[in-house]
Amino acid sequence: MRLKLVLALLALGMIPVTFTSCGDDTPDKGFELISYLDGNYTPTDDACHLSATINGKEVSEKASVTFHTENLQTGYMVLNDLFEGYTSIKIEEFTLIQETEGESVRFTFTGTQRVDERLQFSYSGYVVYGKLYIEFNIQ
Repeated sequence: MRLKLVLALLALGMIPVTFTSCGDDTPDKGFELISYLDGNYTPTDDACHLSATINGKEVSEKASVTFHTENLQTGYMVLNDLFEGYTSIKIEEFTLIQETEGESVRFTFTGTQRVDERLQFSYSGYVVYGKLYIEFNIQ
């Protein structure tokens, strides 16, 4: 009788453990995945590597892009020292499209940006676990 009571109490104590496994930190919820995507990407940093071209020509090593997303559906970037004559250009709220290939997940994006009457460009790229790839085409 005492053994049954102990087993019953033990079973009741295990029920909350069963339902509170590590569901909050899965990539489906986005918390863990965002930490892999957000960052300051440069051509010389292996942890946050930037691979970018402007009209097919690689950007300089002093260029950097700060990438941020809060919800894995939209993002924004700040382009630093990418375009000659422009120290910093902000690209606000573009749509991120999730693509899954095997176990790899990447987020693609495209758009256009008009900075002023001298500079307008289109861009397309993707970000995946510490790597940011972008192609810019000046129009």
